[in-house]
Amino acid sequence: MKNAILNSKFLAFALFLLILPSLTSCKKDKVEAPKPTVREQLVSDWEIKSFTIDGVEVKGSIINSSKMEFEAYTGADGDFKWTIHFADGSTETETGDYTVDVEDKEIDLVNEAGEHLQFDFDLAGDDLELSGTLDGERYILKAERD
Repeated sequence: MKNAILNSKFLAFALFLLILPSLTSCKKDKVEAPKPTVREQLVSDWEIKSFTIDGVEVKGSIINSSKMEFEAYTGADGDFKWTIHFADGSTETETGDYTVDVEDKEIDLVNEAGEHLQFDFDLAGDDLELSGTLDGERYILKAERD
């Protein structure tokens, strides 16, 4: 009788050991894709939804539309294009190179004339906010990924 009980306990333990690996192998480990860098997240076309100068919204009155495009880094910087369509029918386009200082959350746009346009930035998913002082005036641009 004692032998029969030991055999049945041994058999139950052996079955448990056989089933245990299948229980743990059913759940697959998630392999998370590496999070894109700020530079990678910035690469896109951005439609500017709000354009304020010294706290005054100029989009819809002075500016009809504005768009920024950031291309991927090639070497030490990337290319940008900023287009502004004014209410009077004129258009202004700035092109050049940009660099991103991730630690200080700053972006430096250097146009073809060599002028620096520096902005602080806040990037959250499909929303981008740029703020900075240009020619003594405070600019705040709020954009959405196009």
